[in-house]
Order: sequence, then C-alpha cells, then structure tokens
Amino acid sequence: MKKILAIDDNEINLVLLNQIIKLYYSDFTYLQATSGKEGIEMVLKEKPEIILLDILMPEMNGYEVCAHLKGNSDTRHIPILMISALGQNPMERTKGLNAGADAFISKPFSQDELRAQIDVVLRIKKAEDLLRKRNESLEVLIKDQTTKYLQSEERFLQISEHALEFYWELDSNGIFTYVSPVIEKILGVNPEDIIGEESYISLFQLKPMKEEKTVLEENFLNKSSFKDFEIELKVKNQEKKWLSVSGFPVFDKNDKYYGFRGVCYDDTQRKQAEIALKKSLVQIKNYQKKLKDLNTEIILVEEKERRRIAENLHDSLGQTLSLAFIKLSSIVNEKYTPYVEKTINEISDLLNKAISESRTLTYDLSPPILYELGLIPAFKWKLEEIEEKHGLQTILIGEDQKIGIRKEFNIFLYRIVTELLNNVLKHSQADLVEMEVKKEKKYYYITVRDNGVGFKKQTSKKNYLNGGFGLLSITERLDSIKGRLEIKSAIGKGTKATVIIPTREG
Repeated sequence: MKKILAIDDNEINLVLLNQIIKLYYSDFTYLQATSGKEGIEMVLKEKPEIILLDILMPEMNGYEVCAHLKGNSDTRHIPILMISALGQNPMERTKGLNAGADAFISKPFSQDELRAQIDVVLRIKKAEDLLRKRNESLEVLIKDQTTKYLQSEERFLQISEHALEFYWELDSNGIFTYVSPVIEKILGVNPEDIIGEESYISLFQLKPMKEEKTVLEENFLNKSSFKDFEIELKVKNQEKKWLSVSGFPVFDKNDKYYGFRGVCYDDTQRKQAEIALKKSLVQIKNYQKKLKDLNTEIILVEEKERRRIAENLHDSLGQTLSLAFIKLSSIVNEKYTPYVEKTINEISDLLNKAISESRTLTYDLSPPILYELGLIPAFKWKLEEIEEKHGLQTILIGEDQKIGIRKEFNIFLYRIVTELLNNVLKHSQADLVEMEVKKEKKYYYITVRDNGVGFKKQTSKKNYLNGGFGLLSITERLDSIKGRLEIKSAIGKGTKATVIIPTREG
C-alpha cells in the first residue's frame, strides 16, 4: 500500500491534509507526525511515497528535517513538498529548495493547487523510481557482463599461456599494433618492444630488397588473405624456429583498409620431426640399398657354390660312375651263369640311370651350357628339355639375339625364366609354350607365353608364381639388375609373362 506522510506540529493542519488525502488519494494510506524527529523516524520505518513538510516547528524545523532526509541514502529519493506560510517570501522558498525540497506551496493554499503539486511530485517520483530501477538493472547487467568478460579474459590468458600460437594486428603501414603475450614464450621477444615499433618484415625476417617477393609479402601488398605460410626464423639463442602464419586484411564499414590480423603457430616441433623423418628415410634407403647389394652378393655367392658343386659332381661322381659303367661293360660278353648275367645287366642299367641323373642334377644346379655358350643357348636347351620330358610344344623366337648384361648376372635371368617355365608346367595346363627374346631401344624383353587356362590377375597371380622361388625370388633377382616383371592373363586365354631389363646395367 502506498503511503503519504504529513509532518506538522499543528493538529488542525494535519486534520485538513487528512481530509484532502482521503478525498483525492483514496488508494494511499495517510500517515502523520507532529514533530521533525518523529517524522524522520516514521520516514525510515514506513518509506512513504511523498512527504508533506511544514517549516515552522519547535526543536527541529522543516529545513533541518529536509536536509537530514536528503542526506540519507535510504531516504533521499523520497520527494518532499514543503507547505508553509513563509512560501510567499522568495528567500524562504530558495532556502527550502536548497535544503533539498522538491516543491514548495504557500499557506493558505487551495485544494486544487495542493493536488496539482502532489500529482507533479508523484509523477516525478514515479519517473525517478523507474529510472533508478533501470539504472540498478543496468548496473547489475554491466557488473555481470564485466564479470563474464573478466572470466573469459582470464580463461583466454590461461589458455594462451599454454598455447603454441600468438595473435597479432598490423596497421596499414605493416607496423604491429597488437601482439599477444605468448610471443615472448615462442620467440623470446617482449610484446612491448614490438607494438608500435616493429614491422612484420623485420619480425618475420623477410628481405624486402630482393626482386622476388614471398607469397606472404605479396598477400600483404595485395591486401589478400593467406593461410599456413611457413617461415623459418633465427631467434636470439641462434636456434631455428618455424612459424605457420595465417592472416587476413581488415576493412571498416566503409571498406577502408586499415591493417591485417592474423595468427602465428609454432610449427617447430613438427618441422624438426619432419626433418628427422627425412634423415631417417634417407638412412633407411641407404640401408635398403646396402641390403639389396648384400642380397645380390649372397645370390652370386650361392650361384658360384652351386657351380662348384655341379663341377664336382661332373668331374668326380660323374667320372667315377662312367668309369664303373665302362669296366662293367667290358665283362658283359663273358660266359656267366644266367643269374650272374642278369645281375650284371641290372647293375649296368642302374649305373646308366645314375649317370643320367647326375648329369640332370649337374644341369639343375648350374647348367654348364650357360657358362660355355651363353643365355640364348641355355634357354633353348631348357625348352628342349621341357619338350622332351613333358611333351609340350616349345618355340624360341629371337634365337639369334644377344643379351649384353654383366656376365655374372646371366644366371639371374636364367633362374627367372626357369621359374616362369616351371609355373607354366605346374598351373597352366598348356600344350604350347613360346619364348621370345627381343631388344627395343634401351630394354631387353624376354617373354614367356602359354595357351593354358589363364587366371584372374588380381586374385591368382600369387598362385601362378608360388612354385619354387615364386614372385619374391623373381622380384629380388630383377631388383639386382634393375628390371621388372609384367604379367597379363585372362581366364581361358593363357598367360603372358614379360621380363624387362635395361640394356646397360648400372
């Protein structure tokens, strides 16, 4: 309930005011006090909407009461309407207004004048209350926003201190107007030494005098955005730092250019890891080359050992078996009992078979024809052997061709071709095998074709080459002579395998 307080030492005046209030302001509660001290106590307790205050009172006059109430933060907003017979005196009115009164009315007064003054004061009070509430709400909002901003700024600073990037702003001349504090952590420079003093050219250690400008400089000059441009810097301790720089031009609402904003990310760790990785890759490649060279040497040593064993078989075991066969043959014509004669014939057959098998073993280990006559005769002998043993028709095209690679690598090609021919025998179900040797430009092409069942290359190539040394063996041997293998096949259309090697082995 809204309240109106009247302070007057005259009971008649209080009764008159009560009647007027009841008549015109029925929604207000009327309160009264007969002295200044009592009035102040009631104001503090009841907080009325308006105070009607007499000036001439004992102990404490109206000016003193008004000054006291206006000096208290809890009551200063309550409007005071002074009512006094002294109101006709300009000096007294001025004195009352200076004490803090909001309006002044002289006795005797008309009811209409009093109503008008009260209405004016209440309207002013209502407007002031609304404004005060809005100010209070605004203060709360500002305080809340300020708190949030400070919290956000604190979070940002905490994150920034641990981030590997710093933010920057440039004016239209390329001079730094802002650099985030993290730059000191990354580059060891104080932001205060940069802002307003240093340009992006000097900080990023660019060389503006050179004819060819970097992408970074071009974008600054053209006022265009750029992203993840890498720069290499030397910091104070002479260590290298790599920054990934991104930026964009800034324009005002009238499209007037006034600078750049951007971010620099410390890319040093990634760059150092990349450099270390490249070094590791180089080392790995060197190791791989050494391993390949070592593998080649091992294979060559293996072939030499095969040849030595083959020669021993031929020179020792082969000769011994041949001599035994000759000596046994010399007594065949003698007269023996049927049992002895049968035994001699069986031994003779066994020796003949052993001689044949030792010869085959010798050729399998290391074919003498390869070292004595060369690759093409060795290929021809192998095809003839296949034709004789397995009943396949064989054709050799390019019999007059010569393959001029290092002599010790001839065995590699022979083993590769032998492996391809063995796979034809195992998997193709062919009745025709064709080998072609030709030279085109800087390469030799040795092709093995069959008219067998073929296969789907993507699913069965492994199966086609899984016999003996298989694809791994062929690949390793071809790596040694810088060659490659190409295979073409289709279901029901046979298979074509081509060995391609350079004419000059490096």
